Amino acid sequence: MLLSDGELQLAMARGELAIIPQPPDHSEQYQAASIDLRLGPTIWVQKDPDESESSAGLIEGIDRISFNRYIDTYTEETNIANTGGFVLRPGHLVIAQTLERVKLSAWLSGRVEGRSRLARMGVGVHLTAPKIDPGFDSNITLEIFHVGRRPVHLQDGITICTLLVERLGLPTGRAYQGMFQHPEVQS
Repeated sequence: MLLSDGELQLAMARGELAIIPQPPDHSEQYQAASIDLRLGPTIWVQKDPDESESSAGLIEGIDRISFNRYIDTYTEETNIANTGGFVLRPGHLVIAQTLERVKLSAWLSGRVEGRSRLARMGVGVHLTAPKIDPGFDSNITLEIFHVGRRPVHLQDGITICTLLVERLGLPTGRAYQGMFQHPEVQS
């Protein structure tokens, strides 16, 4: 069952869901059946292939490469809070995280979706993996890509995605224990 705005607030009051920092009760972040999340200050920008690299910077072994190795090898970290934002150009991809940390109990599962306002400009958020497992506790990592024709300006703190939360019929016996299970920002 998808939680309404009132049920989201009730789940937070019960400790089943935490959004940190928590939006005030009458915040515009609450939608009818979701809560909007904002863009955090750090993004990872794909490096252009180096002319000296073999195969023009081809990423090989994509079924085996770890997130951290990908980030360390193929991206550059940028703090957009200190630079006035970032211009996302058509055809480009950045990795980012939500400003808010999300904690789900064993009774709740989430799904992150892009915002229609951004989609109309050609900006997609959270490419193909929208599922947030029960027991998750961290900032949500986002893949932000641009298929439009005009560059867009990303700034930290903008509303970047929306979180839909669903109640499970029974609590999971297999809470999330993956690599993103850390309250601090990943790098």
